[in-house]
Amino acid sequence: MPSHPPGKRNAGRANSARAKETRVCDLHAALDQIAPFAGAEPWDNLGLLAGRLEWPARRVLVALDLTDAVAREALQKRTEALVLYHPPIHKEIRTFTPDSAGPTSLLPDLLAARVALLATHTAMDAAVGGTNDLLLDLFEPISRRPLERVIDETGQYKLVVFISAAEVGELRKALSAAGAGVIGHYTECSFELDGRGSFRGDETTSPVVGRKQVLEFVDEVRLEMVVPRRRIAEVVRALYATHSYEEPAFDLYPLHQVSGRGQIGPGRVGVLRRPKTGTSLLRHLAPAVNMSVATTVGSLTRSFATVTAAAGSFGVHRFRDPASLAVTGELKHHDALQLLRRGITAICLGHYASERLALEALGARLAKALKDANVSLAKADRAPFQPVRL
Repeated sequence: MPSHPPGKRNAGRANSARAKETRVCDLHAALDQIAPFAGAEPWDNLGLLAGRLEWPARRVLVALDLTDAVAREALQKRTEALVLYHPPIHKEIRTFTPDSAGPTSLLPDLLAARVALLATHTAMDAAVGGTNDLLLDLFEPISRRPLERVIDETGQYKLVVFISAAEVGELRKALSAAGAGVIGHYTECSFELDGRGSFRGDETTSPVVGRKQVLEFVDEVRLEMVVPRRRIAEVVRALYATHSYEEPAFDLYPLHQVSGRGQIGPGRVGVLRRPKTGTSLLRHLAPAVNMSVATTVGSLTRSFATVTAAAGSFGVHRFRDPASLAVTGELKHHDALQLLRRGITAICLGHYASERLALEALGARLAKALKDANVSLAKADRAPFQPVRL
């Protein structure tokens, strides 16, 4: 006689299978780990754009753009999640019909088939190991840095609280348990400073130290810990629950942090082992990047000490160093004239070609992170521009 009724045992197996099933939330978390959304440009539209986090994501298709051809491929393959480099939903889209603005007329069909849509775009550009790092790798630099560093003005706060030396250990432990004091891979991070505090309680008070209506001086410790914004409520509750004072004195200061320990940001500047001519540097690109639509601005015969990688439509305002060869996706006519005036040389690979390298790396990293999902690159993904052949 079985120890469990067959129905219950089967249900348990089904529940176990569902628990292991890759879902959109897992895909979203993997994308945020590979290319943190916090590093994206503020105008960009990233993350989960359509669908639900609890939907399954066992079949994932990765593409640069959501064209009609890519959408048809996704539907044919019964794709459950589409990861796009460029966000297919933006501020110009006001409806989801075949006539809506955007790169595809099949948005209604994808949503009806419960295909989740996610985008990475400028987060992938700015990430460590992202698009611009991959471009820069081709030149084998000896060091690198972001062209600009991302500053996070809202994500973290500094908690400062004053307490007696005898209680500081217990308070630190309670605040840490509530989510304070996490810096990178370290927990229970804090700073202590000895000092002297004063207070005078009115007739309604019951001070732990001293007497009411008397000015008291107490040796205290100033305890500082960082707190994520989302954990402020829990940390403050833990503070009140642990602190022995009737009215604990504490402050919360918003922090302006350099994201990713200063390594996240738009563009990437790499220092070369030795200066090289632009012509020589072009040869580093050719084996890995389609150069069929590439163009140049400025002289390639002079030498460069650094390379600035800036994929896609990066613009010209951040290109300021004539000693650095700019490798970008595309430039407008008048932008190119500005670079010439500044004495800057640039290689324009074409928007698609400058980002395609990252697409293959993104697919491989997602497949590694989501071991129970089938991740593939869209075969229908194509560059919109093709070279003229007479």
